[in-house]
Amino acid sequence: MISIVGTNGLLANEFGLFFNDIGLDVDCYGRREPVNHKFNKFSKLDLINDNLDYNALSKSEVIIYACGAGIQSNLKDSSASIYNLNTFLPINIYNELNKINFTGTFVTFGSCFEIGNNSSEIKFTETEVSSSSLEVPNDYCVSKRLLTRFVSSKCCKSLKHLHIILPTIYGENEASHRLIPYTVSALKKNQDMQFTSGEQIRQYLYAGDVPKIVHELVLSKYSGIYNLAGEETYSVRNIIEKIYKFYDFPLDESLFGKAGRADVGMKNLQLDGTLIESIIPFFKYSKIEEVLKLYDKCY
Repeated sequence: MISIVGTNGLLANEFGLFFNDIGLDVDCYGRREPVNHKFNKFSKLDLINDNLDYNALSKSEVIIYACGAGIQSNLKDSSASIYNLNTFLPINIYNELNKINFTGTFVTFGSCFEIGNNSSEIKFTETEVSSSSLEVPNDYCVSKRLLTRFVSSKCCKSLKHLHIILPTIYGENEASHRLIPYTVSALKKNQDMQFTSGEQIRQYLYAGDVPKIVHELVLSKYSGIYNLAGEETYSVRNIIEKIYKFYDFPLDESLFGKAGRADVGMKNLQLDGTLIESIIPFFKYSKIEEVLKLYDKCY
């Protein structure tokens, strides 16, 4: 049995769908019932104010912590919510599971945004991500950095804890204001758009690939911190160009440089994925051109 803490976010949905596909029972914990995947049991609770049933949770072979705050800038989550959900709650879950001798695997996620304001064309290893002291622009980045540092420095090693540092993930079920769905929708509806200069360089990973890789790591009994870099690295401008090309639309240069974002100081965020590549060397990653066909059906 699998437990997913957090419901209806992009990662939670992808894990639920994946476990449905391979025939595993899924228990879910969160404010709202999952709408995109089937589940065995749903426990309705406010993860900040209500207590988890750790004895029930510990009956799972794998616990996926897919809850978070501050990811979607348009939601304006409070600082308290961001730190509670991104840092303190997963740490508390880890400690409580350790107390009751949980024998499965606890899975949490970090973010490439923990790297901070970087413009160098280098790929950061797991150790370099967890020890980065580069300036970061918001509470989301700090909260994720704190969780990763906890995982890298915790003194108790008895509980199997898999912490995956993610690049920019995308998928047809992501929030509509994010770059790809925003651009696809606006193009199809002939709406006005505006972008940053588009110079920020990111690694892009289809969200549906994440549960497949995590499952492989769990089956192989791996624990610790792993960068999941994927194979595709693009500037924001490159992504927009690919979308315009997909629809065979001419790109209007005047669209760039009109929008502002907090992450513009993070000019180059790249993870070194060598460790996972050595464990799963022949994984076939999804390509953005193929995934655009799925977005096209949704918008």
